Amino acid sequence: MTFKIGDWVVYGLKTGQIKDIRDDGIAEFGDGFTVTSGRLIEDFRPLTLRSKRIVEAIDTYYQRLRDQDGSAGFNFPDINRYFSGLVLYAIDGSDEDDTAYHKANEFLKEAREYHPVIAGVRLFRPR
Repeated sequence: MTFKIGDWVVYGLKTGQIKDIRDDGIAEFGDGFTVTSGRLIEDFRPLTLRSKRIVEAIDTYYQRLRDQDGSAGFNFPDINRYFSGLVLYAIDGSDEDDTAYHKANEFLKEAREYHPVIAGVRLFRPR
């Protein structure tokens, strides 16, 4: 898909707007609070009611991790990438495929049990 400046998109666990696209493939995304830049275009998805629902549902699981005791030591950069991947999987898939939601729920469940590695992601930051 071709995106342009001003398009509303889903990126990671956020919805926002494309602020800039440069010829070298670098793009800027803003969610109203922060601006992220880099090679982001391949992870953009158009903002629709369906994609908004998906990102909000997966983000709910992600936010529950932050409320958990001991979460200050969690490896949130890698966990965020994992949950962002679940968003892409769900958006790119069919409405009948609820695998991403099951994986998010399973991650949350295993995090509550403090499994050191969940779905290939280290739960805690390395020392």
